Amino acid sequence: MTFAVLSEDMELTAKNLGMFKELLYERCHLSFPESREMLLRRWITQFAEKGKYRSINDYYRALMEDRQEFERLISMITTRETYFFRMPAQFEALRDVVIPAIVDREGSASMKALSSGVPHRMRLRAWSSGCATGQEAYSLSMQILDSLRYPKAWDVKVLGTDINRDAIGLAKLGRYDSQRLGKTPSSFVERYFTVCTPHEIVVSDEVKEITEFRMLNLRDLPGEESLKNSFDIIFCRNVMIYFDLAAQQRLVSALSACLAPGGYLFTGEGEVLHLYDHSLEVLERGDAVYYRKRAEE
Repeated sequence: MTFAVLSEDMELTAKNLGMFKELLYERCHLSFPESREMLLRRWITQFAEKGKYRSINDYYRALMEDRQEFERLISMITTRETYFFRMPAQFEALRDVVIPAIVDREGSASMKALSSGVPHRMRLRAWSSGCATGQEAYSLSMQILDSLRYPKAWDVKVLGTDINRDAIGLAKLGRYDSQRLGKTPSSFVERYFTVCTPHEIVVSDEVKEITEFRMLNLRDLPGEESLKNSFDIIFCRNVMIYFDLAAQQRLVSALSACLAPGGYLFTGEGEVLHLYDHSLEVLERGDAVYYRKRAEE
């Protein structure tokens, strides 16, 4: 086996690495502690060599000036293996507690509107933040459709966002290896997927119709006014692990602002919110810990 020897110009010094880390933090709030520096070194070196840059500094300048080059690096850094119905206890809480509460709220609003002669269509908005290749957003859509007695009577929209352009492209296709079914209930597989081959599945049109995907850099979330007070359900799971404590606090505050009054936030197993300032109510059901924005906020 032969090993490539980097020239002096391609040597990634501690100073150069610091420049890359600053750029990634400034643009995306991505943080790389010492435990993840080796990975970052590998990615930078691979992309610099693949792009046939003359030096590490040339590659850094390309990242500064070329949006597509920067997005290619981000796509590598943020690529995550995921599957449908990951962390099933949270989907059980969604099915048994969260969606019934939303149904009760919207039913009461409909009855009140009917008595006043004002039309009211029941409405539900959910968001998968950091949706990767889309399995989490589609899982949300399936659980919502399955939990509503008359889904056609509802105005339902599920938004999936990610910073990774390639991942969003795959999410829109809705075509997956069947191994990604994970913990998907067998009844959901029959109802919400088409089996193309023994190894390939496609999400049904019924699910795709209520699911939208777009790119979003969570660093910019505080400025996304159109998302404020919008969502009944937000999933932001295994996203904060990429940020430092200050960026995590900003994200928690921004996500709280995006919840509608009475809305629910689900985070990853290692992302409990006791470290941050927030006014969300902590809820538990079985192994699931999640949060609720008070209705009066």
